[in-house]
Order: sequence, then C-alpha cells, then structure tokens
Amino acid sequence: MTDLRLCFFAERQVGIGSVASVVRRIAEERSDLRLTWVDVTYDPPRGPALLPAGARGILRGIAQTGEGLARGPHDALFFLTHNPAVFRHGALRRIPTCLWTDVTPVQLDEQAEQYLHRRTRLPPLRALKQLAVRRTFRLARRCLGWSEWARRSFVRDYGIPEEKTGVVAPGVDLSAWQMPARPEPRAIPRLLFVGGDFARKGGRLLLDVFRDRLRGRAELDIVTRDAVADEAGVRVHRGLSAGSEPLRRLYREADAFVLPTFADCHSIASLEAMASGLPVVTTRVGANPEIVEAGETGFLVDAGDGASLAEALGTLVGDAGRARRMGACGRRRVERTFDARKTVERLVAEARTAAAVPADSI
Repeated sequence: MTDLRLCFFAERQVGIGSVASVVRRIAEERSDLRLTWVDVTYDPPRGPALLPAGARGILRGIAQTGEGLARGPHDALFFLTHNPAVFRHGALRRIPTCLWTDVTPVQLDEQAEQYLHRRTRLPPLRALKQLAVRRTFRLARRCLGWSEWARRSFVRDYGIPEEKTGVVAPGVDLSAWQMPARPEPRAIPRLLFVGGDFARKGGRLLLDVFRDRLRGRAELDIVTRDAVADEAGVRVHRGLSAGSEPLRRLYREADAFVLPTFADCHSIASLEAMASGLPVVTTRVGANPEIVEAGETGFLVDAGDGASLAEALGTLVGDAGRARRMGACGRRRVERTFDARKTVERLVAEARTAAAVPADSI
C-alpha cells in the first residue's frame, strides 16, 4: 500500500481539541501516512485593528490553512471541523477532501441560547452563510459526522446525498483512560461532574438535586472553570486540563459520572467516564443517546428534569452492584465503539476512499 499524503486541519476548541490531540498522536505512529498537521486556532488575530476581533480571527484561520496547503502536494485533505474549509473552496475543488464534525451550523443554531451562540440575524447574511456551508459540504468527497445525529443533518438540512455521508465516532485513548480495579464499595459513594460551562452542563440543577436528595448519601466532585464554592459533601476542582493525570485520577476514584447538560453535541467527558468504568447519567440531547445505552451503561433523562435525575442518581447510589455492572458494560462499549485507534483506522480509510474519487465526479 502506497503512503497517503494527508493534510489534516484541526480546530483547537476544548472538546474537539482533546479529540484532535489523540488523533494526531496515533496518526503520527502510522507508517502508511505522510502526515501534514495544521492546528487552526484563529489566534493571534490577523488584519487591521479596526476590524472586529472575529473577522481578524477568521483571517488568521485562512492564513493557517493556507500555510498547510502550501506544504503539499497532498493526496487528500481532512478537516476537523468543516469551519476552516468554508473559505477554501478552491482547494476542495482541486484536492479530495473529507469533512468530520460533531455538529452542523443548523444544529448549533438550535442550541444557540444554551451555548450563548449568536445567530446571524440579518436574513441576507444568514442565507449567505447557509449557502457557503452547503457549498462546502457539496464540494467535499465525504461528509462525516461524529454521530448519526450529525450525519442526518447533512442530508436533511443541506441536501447532501446519503451516499456521500457517513459516521466516524470519536475515540478515547484506552491506554490512558483505564478501568481501575476498584476496592469494595464505599459506604459513601462518590459522584463526578466534569463541565467547563457549569450552567450549560447542568451543574446548578445537579447541585439542587444533591442538596435536596443526596447530601449525606453521596459525595460530589465538580470539575469546572466557573466560580463554584465548596460546600458540605461537595469538592470543586478548577484548573485541570483535558486528559491530565489529576483529572484521570478523579475518574478512577469516582463511583458514577453525572452530566445533566442542557445542550451538547457529543459528550467526550461521558466517553472518558465509560472508559474509566463508570456508569453515566446524562441527558437526551445531541448525540448523547448514541453514547449511553439507557439501562445498560447508565441512564438518560430529559434536560432540566430534576426528579428523573434524582431517581437515576439515587438508583446508582443505593445499588453499588448495579453501578459497577453498568460501569463494566460502559468500558466494553468504549472498547467496541469509541476506541481512538479504531477511529484513526476509519479516518485513514475514509481519506483513501476520498482520494480515489475522480475530481470530475463531484
């Protein structure tokens, strides 16, 4: 098999950035790839100071992608996510391209209020944005969602043919995220919440439920960047970076993971919890129902439903045996479906498939 000259453009956002780091590390180990890696950070901003910061960030992103393209020739391009590709239609016409994303703009707009995401308000600008994104998707050889939830949006919202779409689930590095041999169940089990955006991830609701129903029956560790105070039974941890050893230790020391998020696309934290052998309680938003098998690897509740959240957590707190069985089932599910090495295998296969499609067949 000949080496594939692959240029990979990766947006460096929080959840996406952690996935990109794992993909890069594994891809660089492969002997069948000649990999050009480009981190698209949009920083430092570029252009006249009179321009808005967002516009200057876009100019910086265009420059970063241009630097990667100039390091060719490339057999194929891969974009995580589609955003850096929107201003590179010329490259997409010339070079076989795959797009891989956790969410489409239409789906993000549907969660705009929770994400504090500003929708494009002026109808002409909104139509222009929709047209640019649709053109980007149509120029790509393959449009890949992290989930079936995202894949369906390509077809439903942008008119992309089914045969040009697919699903490649993100993965976690199973050598780093391991299921420990936990001792006998504790008298007071430990719950773990990990969410930088405390409000959007359901942290306030979780604290209310903990205070009313679980204090004295369980302890709660909260990992967040926001200002949350310690209180009886609650420990708050800030400044922990994604994938760090202190963060992994909290997963190893927990008995269950809880993320009652109001808006999400694809919960990497839930995958890390399952890889650590924890049952997961989360909400039916985004692709979460494709991650957690309800009743098998954890529980799914409706966003904002405190009563159902309390019931699910009460079940795990009150039945250590069931919690451990669910956690073991979750680990097996990650090994089967969300192993980062399998993810990279799929991504490389998709890139090879895209490179084999003649340019005039688009």
